[in-house]
Amino acid sequence: MNGIRRASAVLARIEDGIAGLVLAAVLGVVVYELTVRGLFGQSNLWTDELSRVLLIAMTYISAIGLTRDGANVRVELFIDRLGPGPRQIVERICDLLCLGFAVTATVLGARYVQESALFGISFAHSNLPFPLWAAQSVIPIGFALISLRLVLRLIGVRPDKPVASAEA
Repeated sequence: MNGIRRASAVLARIEDGIAGLVLAAVLGVVVYELTVRGLFGQSNLWTDELSRVLLIAMTYISAIGLTRDGANVRVELFIDRLGPGPRQIVERICDLLCLGFAVTATVLGARYVQESALFGISFAHSNLPFPLWAAQSVIPIGFALISLRLVLRLIGVRPDKPVASAEA
């Protein structure tokens, strides 16, 4: 189990690093567009599309970290009233239900990406230099990693410190 915990910790650092890089890329693209528009009065179609793709990717990557840390949305009022035993049961049931959803989203997302690749769908207006399926891949990859995080939670690999509620 210690090997799994170490691998989970390494994966957490990778996830957080990728999230930071994607955030920096979003900021870079937006600052570039604002600078070019402000100084030269020109606008690029690709910056809007690329920043949108990066924001979507950042959302999925952030969801992986939130799942890892147990910071997903839940009804705190209900869960906080439970004792340790019932709370653990409810959290496991929630993790199982979320796992079912995440696995389903992984499979359906992979089919969606496969169809986009099959039909050769591309970015219509911006001419980004990569196919649309490459951007859409964040859906099945993100949900697959969320599924992995949920499986790790179910076998007992959880953060050392519980995430504080929004009211704390």
